[in-house]
Amino acid sequence: LKKNREQERRDAIANGFLADPDKPRRLADAITPVGTCQDMCAEYERVERVVQKDVWLPEYVRNGPANRVPAEHRMVKKFRRAAAGLEEQLPSDLRPPTVLQKTCDYLFNSVLAENPLGSVHYFVWDRTRAIRNDFSIQQVSKISDVRIAIECFERIVRFHILSLHQLAQPKKKFENYDWNQDWEQMDKTLLSLMLYYDDNRKHYRSKYEAEFRAYQIIFCLKNKVAHLEDSIQCWPPYIREDPRVQRALKVYKAGMNVADDHGPLRPQRKHSIARENWEAFWELVRSNEISYMMACAAESSFGMIRHTVINAIFNAYRQGGNTRTEDWTLSELVNVLGFDEEEEAQEFCEHYGFTIARRADGTPFLDLTS
Repeated sequence: LKKNREQERRDAIANGFLADPDKPRRLADAITPVGTCQDMCAEYERVERVVQKDVWLPEYVRNGPANRVPAEHRMVKKFRRAAAGLEEQLPSDLRPPTVLQKTCDYLFNSVLAENPLGSVHYFVWDRTRAIRNDFSIQQVSKISDVRIAIECFERIVRFHILSLHQLAQPKKKFENYDWNQDWEQMDKTLLSLMLYYDDNRKHYRSKYEAEFRAYQIIFCLKNKVAHLEDSIQCWPPYIREDPRVQRALKVYKAGMNVADDHGPLRPQRKHSIARENWEAFWELVRSNEISYMMACAAESSFGMIRHTVINAIFNAYRQGGNTRTEDWTLSELVNVLGFDEEEEAQEFCEHYGFTIARRADGTPFLDLTS
């Protein structure tokens, strides 16, 4: 296989399918590789990983009750980071769009469908990253290929959004889950998807674009994008006026009303109005108006919203010295902090160094002097 690989590289360079690393080339003359691999994982990588004992659990099959063996038909190409010293991938390493689509189908319709999300998340996370990388290297431009790329990227974004919600619970069930890594790859995938939409609008329109534009808007609560509404005005009317985009804008504006309530430019905002804004945000996210996926997207900003609320309460109600106010009961905090249970609100307040005391009648309240 190694000898065949060396010969394939020489042939690919001679036939103009790969650039010769020993010959300088102008950027205008750069060669874009075209994948020829018809499997989810190239033969060379399959053999290499079996020899190196780098076969992942979803790539095995049972051979009797106690043994498992690598199953090449279940092996999926690993992500490989570009690095100095690594040879350029051969055409036989790269999967064309139709094979990448088949690989997506396998990951989402078989691997995820047949296993708990937490047990296979990192496998799917890595393999979808490799799918995106194959698309990127080949710089697909044919409309049929672009359509496949868009469909794959849409599915990958949904996977990340669901993972960000379902695996990032306060009491972690999956110790190896890394929310920040998941967020980073979701953000990169969504950005690439937006570029596909913008660059190919004249030739192809995805019927799901408005859905993903809505997620983009909601994520701006966390990403703090300046002049968002001006940017939206540049979108086509059929996207800008789509109900999903309009609902996402409502979530964004409600969240920004919370974030801006006590900012340096608006210190005069009455606290009663601020409280209305806090509760309005949570009520909107909980409402039937907002889809499950949009609520999952909004969850990425919950930490920022809650930090703003607890900071505003502290600044508005602290009285100095040992004087303490008993205005904020634990049940009221549940509403303004957007929790489901009093225990969650108490844990959040204790995380910020506050304690929950009790009134004379036994009602728990936030002690701001703690």
